[in-house]
Amino acid sequence: MLTRRLMVALVAFAMGLAVAPRMAQAQASHLEQAIAETKEAIHEGKRDEPASLVEHAVNAIDHAHAAQKANPSDHIKSGISHLKKAVKWAKHTHSSRRVAKATKEAETALTHLEAAK
Repeated sequence: MLTRRLMVALVAFAMGLAVAPRMAQAQASHLEQAIAETKEAIHEGKRDEPASLVEHAVNAIDHAHAAQKANPSDHIKSGISHLKKAVKWAKHTHSSRRVAKATKEAETALTHLEAAK
């Protein structure tokens, strides 16, 4: 009876060890995904494509929120704030000036997200 409990405990411990690195990797990948989506948003902003900029910025916000939840950081928080401003500037517009401001906000967000690495 004792050996069975010991075996169950060892199996549970081994499974815990197997899952822990994947959780840490998932946290890092959310930040990496947020950075990648922000770069795409900037690229689309420079091409004067506001709808695509908004789409990528929203995806970046989602990943940044997940990264913030896993590992809170002031840089990620600032990045999210600037991404939200970028979405606000670029949403429902075709004005090149507004898209340029949105792109600038996304670039500032990228700086903060990369600093959180």
